[in-house]
Amino acid sequence: MFTIIHKTYSDKIDLMRGASLRAKTARGAVILGTGTIVDRGLRFVRNMILARILAPDEFGLMAIVMVAPMFFELFTEVGVKHSIIQNKRGSDREYLNAAWWVQVVQSSALFLIGVAMAPLISSFYDKPELLNLLRFAFLAILFRGFVSPRMSVLRKEYKFGKFVLVSQGSGIIGTFIAIGLAFMLRSVWALVIGFVAEAAVLCLLSYMFVPFLPKLSIDKESLSELLRFVLGLVGSPVLAIIALRTDVVVLGKMVSGEQLGLYSLAIYLAYLPMILADRVIRPVLLPAFSEKQDDKNSLCRGLLKISRAGAIFGAGFVALMVTCAGKILLLAYGPEYVAVAAPFAVLSICSFIRIQSGGFVAAYMAIGRPHLHRCLIALRAAIIVLLMYPAIVKFGLVGAAMAILLANIVCLFFQVRLMRKLIGLRFSEYVRCWLPGLLIFAIVSVFATLLHVFHIQSAIYNVVTVGLSCATACAIAFFCFKPNARTVRGNSSNIERLKSLSCE
Repeated sequence: MFTIIHKTYSDKIDLMRGASLRAKTARGAVILGTGTIVDRGLRFVRNMILARILAPDEFGLMAIVMVAPMFFELFTEVGVKHSIIQNKRGSDREYLNAAWWVQVVQSSALFLIGVAMAPLISSFYDKPELLNLLRFAFLAILFRGFVSPRMSVLRKEYKFGKFVLVSQGSGIIGTFIAIGLAFMLRSVWALVIGFVAEAAVLCLLSYMFVPFLPKLSIDKESLSELLRFVLGLVGSPVLAIIALRTDVVVLGKMVSGEQLGLYSLAIYLAYLPMILADRVIRPVLLPAFSEKQDDKNSLCRGLLKISRAGAIFGAGFVALMVTCAGKILLLAYGPEYVAVAAPFAVLSICSFIRIQSGGFVAAYMAIGRPHLHRCLIALRAAIIVLLMYPAIVKFGLVGAAMAILLANIVCLFFQVRLMRKLIGLRFSEYVRCWLPGLLIFAIVSVFATLLHVFHIQSAIYNVVTVGLSCATACAIAFFCFKPNARTVRGNSSNIERLKSLSCE
């Protein structure tokens, strides 16, 4: 009798914890979503304005400038911050102190290396004007390395209000600085100064809202745990930047600055859904999955739910961007950008694939297997490196986009296979999560084709009507395709089978 009462009480506690976690996750998603939409919306408006002020080759120059700081900055972004969120002692004073020193030493060393390498990068592209732009842009690495480590604690504890205020607030300030300077300078320096100003404001605001005073003494146990996690991601930044920016690096050497500028703005717009998902969903998923890191069944259900939602809403975004590619670029940047409609459409599909991969990345980090993420990034980077040059030679800008798309499709397939072994995720159940999204894409494509058949050429009318059809289809699919009991039971039985095998 006592056993039954105890089990019932435990079940109620688990339900209450699950409800609390879902509530915190939902609140976090709403806060992050609001802040990200405002921030990215202003950045998009900035690009719309600057596309009409600056020549395309200025954006091509900025695309090259951005690659190097991003390459070095990823060394400070990946590892330390994720370790604070994943580790159960991540919010302890000793652990945060160790994290602060690690990221400061990293960023300072990388800043000096970047400044020293700036002449080599400039000479590689045979663009002397890159030298001073790069040296100034590397200041962003230094500023971001000194950001208060309690920023990661805000994410760990679901305090997304302050997190959005600081992170997105700095982005908004940097955007306004770039727009104001563009009218005065009318050169790429407006973009570079805005980029560095954003990092400086982020550093300042982090200490204003989540102050932290480092100590000279470092706790050895905390440092050991931190480095163990970080070392599991060694090489990931290099591989990530290869996977993300190989197209820009190669195109910068093979095509004109004008073509690269057109392509770089198309990339930003195509990746906008992916950026929104990364800024809204992944920061919420990592702490949520970390709390459930010992419950494989819950992780499996969570991945299926997030994959289904990503398929529904991601497919809606992508359907709009693929079917109205040229018209969207016309309205956003002007008639000369319609020339990159084809690579824009391909990159939009790639954005959808990356959205679906985001849940797996959060799961790897949550269960303390960051090396798996590194292996998959290595796979994606290897495919891109092998295919990028011949693809560009054969198909130009479209070839570059196709190489990225193929690499991400292969990577997603292997992610699903790995999760089958780790938490019992069944491939058939995962494939079913995609069906609503594929149905939405098909319906919207038919609708857009009909507009073309009836010779409705107005860009605004096409984008608005197709956008409304996407929104309607997504809403209907979201309420019609819900997880069923069979899915949960199937995954539960799969988990039990894995447990029995491990016991044997």
